[in-house]
Formats: sequence, structure tokens, C-alpha cells
Amino acid sequence: MLINLNRSGGFAAVPGLGRKLSVDTSSLPKNDAEQLESAARAVLSGRQPPEPTPPTAGDHYTYHLTVQEGSASHSLTVTEPFEDPAMDTLIDLLSSCS
Repeated sequence: MLINLNRSGGFAAVPGLGRKLSVDTSSLPKNDAEQLESAARAVLSGRQPPEPTPPTAGDHYTYHLTVQEGSASHSLTVTEPFEDPAMDTLIDLLSSCS
């Protein structure tokens, strides 16, 4: 599974605050790969139709997640604060693997 996460926006969208994380789980130890894949599936299974970004979210980060598994690819865009705590878990795991 290839997981890509791009963070953009934030306070005044300062260029240095963006972040890109990319992990191919086939390069990880089995336990780490299983945790990360499980977290990615949890985020994707809990996704809901996109909601308009609230006007007060100007200083919040926006996350663009793409997960490729075999020939299937799934994408999701969310803005902080996250409704689903699975997204926080996925970000933490991706950060620890990168």
C-alpha cells in the first residue's frame, strides 16, 4: 500500500508549513505496515461526503490523502479539526515512519 499525505494551508499559508509524507508499506516491518494499513483503511471507511470548508477555517490545515493498493486508488481531502479521530492516528503513524 502506498500512502501519500500532503498538508497545506495553515496560518497565512506560509510555504514552509506545508508537509508531504509518503510511505510504501512494503518497505516497513510487518507490524508497522499492518498498523499503518489498518489506520488508512479506518480513515477511508469512515469518510463522508465533503463538506464546505467553514469560513472560520482559514488558518486550519487541509490534508490531501491518497491511498493506492494494487490497482485501486482512493483520495480524500479533509480540513482541521477532524471529525474522525482515525485521521489523527494515521498522521501520527505516517510521521513516525517517515
